[in-house]
Amino acid sequence: ISNEKKKQVSRFYRCEDAQRTLLGDILARYAICKRLGVKNSDLIFGTNEYGKPILIKPDGIHFNISHSGNWVVCVVDNSVVGIDVETVNQIDLKIAKRFLSREEYISLLNQQEEKRLDYFYVLWTLKESYIKMKGKGFSIPLSSFTIRIKDDNINVLVGSKVQDCFFCQYTTEGTIVCSVCTSNNNISESIYRIKQETILNEFKIVSCLI
Repeated sequence: ISNEKKKQVSRFYRCEDAQRTLLGDILARYAICKRLGVKNSDLIFGTNEYGKPILIKPDGIHFNISHSGNWVVCVVDNSVVGIDVETVNQIDLKIAKRFLSREEYISLLNQQEEKRLDYFYVLWTLKESYIKMKGKGFSIPLSSFTIRIKDDNINVLVGSKVQDCFFCQYTTEGTIVCSVCTSNNNISESIYRIKQETILNEFKIVSCLI
């Protein structure tokens, strides 16, 4: 990994956070190398002006990483893309009023009580994936746009204008929600699962412990 990534990993207080960040970097390298048929040493990474990781060389490929609990996820595409994964935990849904738009909050309250927690995580991961696709971080407030879910359609509205983006959602083992946002509609409907050991063996890494 790059010296910059090494410095970032070393700044984490919790070992598990450092390890997930390190695995995210390795997973992205693995996915990009497999897609392009190149070597890890051929990859040059950087960040945009908002700090979003980008692939500088080879160009024309976009990626994004997220992690939660025991999961680290990566998406690779020819277009700008964002991904978010969250572990569904019990939380006080009062925080929803702070981070969701008014329309989203009303939509949440209209859900059956036993379904509100899952629906919150659906909204949250969709919003996070959209922000990460845009590549501007939290300079875009979460409450400044609306995720509208109707039937099988998911749209983003800024004011009354529908944004040009597409979504796909995945659930795993009933406790994980993962959302992908991209600027094209060619999104895989399935997740390719790979074990940590497979990736480490690919790069001949003996251990990923910090």
